[in-house]
Amino acid sequence: MRDSEKNNSCIYNLLYVKFNEDIGRENYFSYNLQYPAFYNFKNTYFHVDAKILDNINSTIKEDVYDFKNGLLEEEQESNNASAYNALPYKHYKVIVNYAVTFNKNHILSTILNFMGFAGDYGPRYNQINNYNFDLLTGNTVSLKDIFKPEVNYIKLLTNYVNYKINQNKSWYYPDVNIEISDNQAFYLTDDGIVIYFDLDQIAPSEFGIPKFKLSFEKFAAYMNPRFYCSAENIAYRKKHRSSRR
Repeated sequence: MRDSEKNNSCIYNLLYVKFNEDIGRENYFSYNLQYPAFYNFKNTYFHVDAKILDNINSTIKEDVYDFKNGLLEEEQESNNASAYNALPYKHYKVIVNYAVTFNKNHILSTILNFMGFAGDYGPRYNQINNYNFDLLTGNTVSLKDIFKPEVNYIKLLTNYVNYKINQNKSWYYPDVNIEISDNQAFYLTDDGIVIYFDLDQIAPSEFGIPKFKLSFEKFAAYMNPRFYCSAENIAYRKKHRSSRR
């Protein structure tokens, strides 16, 4: 096997992903909360430290209920004011859903979408939280980790995002010029890094949450091989194993 094939090895994390759903209604407030929890399987070749998984699970659950309780408090204040002023009450609603977007090579990336509604209009709040973890250490994965040490990843990402914005300028606010920083929001997928921005940050809210995907395949020369797990490599590994039987 060539060195490049060894570097791009693909090991899927053997984790049980528990689906949690909490549904309820309290007067003029309703909620549907969907979020994951991660656990080790028994009798597998690799176990994540239970403290690491506990930290990930508790962080996610805390964020979900902080968002829900914050909107519940807002609903109570708003409808108390409506009652005092003889105004119609508003129905508030919270929806949370999630996706596990990358789960390989002891790296876990998952996102939660938090939406809060007030009345009959579109979402009052619409945000994505990302959770990018190194399962070997429990540390949060940073943008720096995803690239090779010699790569000026800040410049690379800044140039790429501005290039994509210039392709469709009418979608964004006039004269938008992005400067990516180390704390830029992102998550990982099987085929790339997704850089994203807050609602109404660089584009009108009707545009939704602006996202820009940097393809692993196109930018493979700059990537830390731990994060680039290609379909071709998976096929090679299957073929290589079968040839040895």
